[in-house]
Amino acid sequence: MAKANGQDTAAAPVLAVGLGRGSSGKSTGLSELIWRARNHGRGVIVADGDLRSRTLSGLFPDATRPETEEMVDIKNWFNQLLNAMAREKTSCVLDLGGGDRALKDYGRDLRLVEFCQRRGIEPVAIYFLGPDPEDLSHIVSIWDGGYFKPARNLLVMNEGTLKGDTNPMTAFDRTMSHPDFQRIVSEGAKPIMMLRLACMDLVKGRGVGFYAAATGEGDSPLDPVEEFQVGDWLEDLERKRKAVGALSWLP
Repeated sequence: MAKANGQDTAAAPVLAVGLGRGSSGKSTGLSELIWRARNHGRGVIVADGDLRSRTLSGLFPDATRPETEEMVDIKNWFNQLLNAMAREKTSCVLDLGGGDRALKDYGRDLRLVEFCQRRGIEPVAIYFLGPDPEDLSHIVSIWDGGYFKPARNLLVMNEGTLKGDTNPMTAFDRTMSHPDFQRIVSEGAKPIMMLRLACMDLVKGRGVGFYAAATGEGDSPLDPVEEFQVGDWLEDLERKRKAVGALSWLP
């Protein structure tokens, strides 16, 4: 489902694939997408391919994951995900952890974007990065590899990755001025900034969803100030996605 003029309209299921190096905020960003979809009453498959950290599995008991890190098991699991999406017309949020290599290998067996298009699934790549030059290099290698390059691509610069007294106003200047970043944007990727959330560790530690935390629902561990911070963070993220025309891309 997607919203048009504030109303829900039928839309194709979405395959949202999180890409990026470890500690780039990928699990945070993907979990927000899952809670956002469910907050809107939309079904979404949670696919946790990061068998080492299992972050999404820890947050979502219904998450599915491959049996092992062996490539044959990952590929079989991925096939099952795509079959379920095609048959049930259900969106999926996928985290491969450090397994971007797995997606590349899988791409040799199946033209993933073309499969999605033929089966009425909208693929979207969501890249997460901090200001470390290696974060951008990793993304560029995926982009130029071409094994998963849908028409819809988001570049999420995560302010939450900043350390110490780094100035958030200038932290990503080097990244955004880099020729490769500018080239990717010129080729259609939409860049947005995901702000730092002061109470992020508390929210994650208690396992409460962002949207429940923002409204104080259930047994939210947050006080009114922290609830406001979460709500403000979510609203800022939504405004930025709307500004680049990406709201309809999401599950």
